[in-house]
Amino acid sequence: MSVHIEQEIKLQAPRRFDLSVLADGVDGFSASPIEAHKLSTVYYDTDDLRLTRWGCSLRFRRGQGWTLKLPSASENGSLARVEHTFAAEGTKPPAKALELVAAFLRGRPVAPVARLRTVRKSLRLHGASGEEIAEIADDDVRVMSGGRVVDRFREVEVELLNGAPSSVLEGFRRSLQDAGAGAVDETPKSVRALGAPALAPPELYCARPNGQSKASDVIRYALASSVEMLMRADAPLRLNTDPEAVHQARVATRKLRSDLRTFGPLLREEWVRSLRAKIKWFTDELGAVRDADVLVGRLRRQAARLSMKDVRKVDAVIERFAKESHAARAELARVLREKRYLDLLNELVDAAADPRVEQAASEPAIEVLPQLVEVPWKKLYKAIAQLDDNAQDEQLHRVRIKAKRCRYAAEAIVPVGGKPIAQFARRVQRLQRILGELHDAVVVEQRLREIKGDREEVFAAGTLAALESLAADEARSSWRKAWKKASKKSLRAWM
Repeated sequence: MSVHIEQEIKLQAPRRFDLSVLADGVDGFSASPIEAHKLSTVYYDTDDLRLTRWGCSLRFRRGQGWTLKLPSASENGSLARVEHTFAAEGTKPPAKALELVAAFLRGRPVAPVARLRTVRKSLRLHGASGEEIAEIADDDVRVMSGGRVVDRFREVEVELLNGAPSSVLEGFRRSLQDAGAGAVDETPKSVRALGAPALAPPELYCARPNGQSKASDVIRYALASSVEMLMRADAPLRLNTDPEAVHQARVATRKLRSDLRTFGPLLREEWVRSLRAKIKWFTDELGAVRDADVLVGRLRRQAARLSMKDVRKVDAVIERFAKESHAARAELARVLREKRYLDLLNELVDAAADPRVEQAASEPAIEVLPQLVEVPWKKLYKAIAQLDDNAQDEQLHRVRIKAKRCRYAAEAIVPVGGKPIAQFARRVQRLQRILGELHDAVVVEQRLREIKGDREEVFAAGTLAALESLAADEARSSWRKAWKKASKKSLRAWM
């Protein structure tokens, strides 16, 4: 399997557009001769077009094998997708490709949903040193069904090559439109071929709530947002290529459990209890990886502060913990293939689409939800009020957990309360982060002081432990300042 980031723009191709007008080059880049190709493509999806509606595509193209495209971040208005190519031939999608979209499929089979025949005229643009910068393709596409042409469309596509900077796309767009191309239209070929059903939103879509929304609307939106975050993190988790994927997935599961707790009075009690327990299982699996990653990351940052003389044995110390990280990731990879995990995703999608609400959830959100945030706030306030100047690290860790719950509760109702609630949530988040830094430093220091080995390795561990101790002291001395800002009465006028 090969992987690269596909970055492109698509434009409409009016009848008057002729690619040959670009034969002399575009925007200072020279052009290769125009080539013509015939492409035969079959797109695969579920019967309800789950992949397409989530922004993915799975295709087989004769002579090129299988290609799976997953959505990624866009730059400069261009369409960016992670493209995975599999050399396999035949009519059976590669198992690895299906695994990468398991969160979207969740056991549903795929089959051919669209067949296209394309006549492609293309040229390549080259830089001053002859390097390939981009390919411009004029595609005349025929949609086939039962051996007949049932639809036809044409588009111009510019795809960057060899890591060319996205900044050049804007110039290419202007040149193409000057040459007769139409407006930018990022609609994928498969979506144009499939028509209206492919334009339907994904399963978890729900409109962002506002000040007039019911409490049930806010609950549904909060749950759907976190479930979507988890589902989009699934492929990066399986590929183990994005260090932030574990963090995103863990945040999603933590928010889900927190929101179910916050909205508990408006939800069926047994349903909440059962769902939170199931989510906790997967949260713990993610936590083992994330904790190991945080530990290794902290040690590497600390090691960068040391002189070469000090770091002779530091790498050996870090490698001890890196092995724990590798083992935790291997276990997570196994869990992702369990039926239990896919069952959980199915249940979460169902929960977000149809949360088990009580009658009180039909009341206006602005009247019902602020008092639910007041509950975790009071618990946080009480916990801090009970601390003296010599608060123990374990006590501060419990305060951090309460701050996180309060922050998540506030963030969940920002759509109906706006900036005042968002500002309150940010202040509490600042407190949570400082206490989180304290907790991480304390845990890492303790782990380092437990290391046994040769003299130099123990010395290296002690040096790192001393740096973590300093980090912990800094957090201990600054958290109350963050609390003072977060606890201002003016921030809570909406409660």
